[in-house]
Amino acid sequence: MRGIALNFFPLKTHDFTITLHCLPFVEGEQHKAGDEEAIKRNLEVDGIRNFYWTLFQPIKNSREVVCEPFNNSYATIEALRRALIQSCNTNLDHGQFYITSGFKRGVEIIIATHAEGTEVVLLEPYLLRSKSQFGFLADFRFHPAEAYRQTRRALQISLSLDRYGKPNPNYYADRYSQIVSYIEKFHKRISLLELPRGQRVAVESQLVELPANRLVGKKYIIGSSSECNSQFMGVKQKGPLNPCVQDTHLYFLYRQEDRSLSHDLFRSLRGDTFNTFNGMERMFQFPVSNKHVSGAALLNFSVNEIHRVRDRVVKDAAGRNVVPIVVTPFSRHDSHKENATYWNLKHAFLTAGLPIQVVANVTIADKSKLKWSVAGIGLQIFAKAGGKPWKVRPETKNCLIVGIGQAHQKSEDRIDRYFAYSVLTDSSGVFEEIKVLGEHQNEEHYLKNFSASLRNIFTQYSSRFSNFVVHATFTIRRRELESIATVLAEQQEQAERGKFISIKFNDRNRFFGFAIGHNSRVPYESTMLSLSKNEFLVWFEGLQYDQSVIRGRIGRPLYVEFLYPPSEKLSQDEQRAYLQDAINLSGANWRGFNAKSLPVSVYYAQLIAKYLKEFERHGLPPVDIGRLTPWFL
Repeated sequence: MRGIALNFFPLKTHDFTITLHCLPFVEGEQHKAGDEEAIKRNLEVDGIRNFYWTLFQPIKNSREVVCEPFNNSYATIEALRRALIQSCNTNLDHGQFYITSGFKRGVEIIIATHAEGTEVVLLEPYLLRSKSQFGFLADFRFHPAEAYRQTRRALQISLSLDRYGKPNPNYYADRYSQIVSYIEKFHKRISLLELPRGQRVAVESQLVELPANRLVGKKYIIGSSSECNSQFMGVKQKGPLNPCVQDTHLYFLYRQEDRSLSHDLFRSLRGDTFNTFNGMERMFQFPVSNKHVSGAALLNFSVNEIHRVRDRVVKDAAGRNVVPIVVTPFSRHDSHKENATYWNLKHAFLTAGLPIQVVANVTIADKSKLKWSVAGIGLQIFAKAGGKPWKVRPETKNCLIVGIGQAHQKSEDRIDRYFAYSVLTDSSGVFEEIKVLGEHQNEEHYLKNFSASLRNIFTQYSSRFSNFVVHATFTIRRRELESIATVLAEQQEQAERGKFISIKFNDRNRFFGFAIGHNSRVPYESTMLSLSKNEFLVWFEGLQYDQSVIRGRIGRPLYVEFLYPPSEKLSQDEQRAYLQDAINLSGANWRGFNAKSLPVSVYYAQLIAKYLKEFERHGLPPVDIGRLTPWFL
């Protein structure tokens, strides 16, 4: 494999120093010079490492300290940020850039402006530890004007859609072109940076190339324990891994004016309509006949009418396994009013223990859209009915994956209610259950419950599993991560065998990469780059070895960080095995046959967070999320 061009411009200059003005650190003191506030930093001064208050400009009684770049890498990164801002102020017009604040602290260079918004390249100082190089990450962004947000034209400028309004297959090549555009128009003008004492450092004009490693492709296990490379073809030819409960009943619910559309959906699920889907019975061993199907009309989608029909379905089910299929004139993506109705509908049936399948009437009416959607709809119905369509071949045996998500209730900048939960699967991707980890208004009580619940999971599953891996979403806060590490350390000390691991996944990260040897610039699926000893960039989807053409938009790579144990206690082979399991789990997503951009442990946790936040936003009471079927699909 050829290398990957990371979106990182390294410094051309390696021999330089930074100058800080230091005061002895005293807890509770505050120091300020101009608009700069002193930062507590760990520095080596006169051969002794200690904490100091530090600034980049002199202050009364301060001592000037000249530091090597790696004496304190965070100070070096801040010095580079300040030097970049100074270079932009000196060499660009003020309308050509602006300074960012908050988490992404850098400079945005304006590439182009439109009525719909602004195209920029964000430059952000960074230390690439795997190469021991300082430099700047460069990432294309589009800031839409509020009036044009989510419009087709805005999505085209953002590169999400192509000129025909479809998912952009040239997403990577187009992003690469934007970086090239920045290089040609601006890079030379601002790439010579001046540090204090007149030192100058230059920034390379080419992205750094990193060696690419590749994990193994996913293998799916379907009916008769057969292995295959494609979930769809495998299930079609060999049947599902495990059928759902016998005599499962489907209940079609619709407005009277959508009755004919519900019939169209029924026939499509039975396999009568399209050659792309041969029917629930032949695909999933799930009979769809008049014996297994009922229907009822709703007058409207008012709260009272939804509850009336729900109660009727519960009564008619009489204890049978039931999946209601609701044909609606709205979807969750609609405007606020219809969107609220969608979440009211989901909430009402979930409180009765019924995992409904919502299908918008426009999807059914559009034959082309239904043709390519019906297999996914059938898959979700089958999983909600308790069936298991497939699993993946695991790398780590006897391993429980604990996906952790959170849905804290917030008002302004304060958290009013802490809430966390776990989605449990094994390393083959088979869904186990959902467990609430902690819920409380007080953070300390919440964290105590959080830790206790995590311990209980390990105890409950210890007879079946010897290895436990926690997968955390990028939104998990520092204190929860510290609690996870503490519990894992306790468990590892007590365990006679097996491993306890914690990994964090971020699908909204600041990294990108481009395949040097392919015109599409898309890396192969399962490509991984090492950013440091415990940080990796991984493509959970990408170019296939047996294909030369990209037919749809390929998503961003995932930033993956091993949080526990420390990197020195985990070998490279062990890290690779746990990354392989994560890649495999991205193929265990039962929401669709081609949904594979995130491990299900993380993706399912994000889906549940979306449900809980929407229920809260619409003033709906808390629900019991601990169902044994994936109701959230």
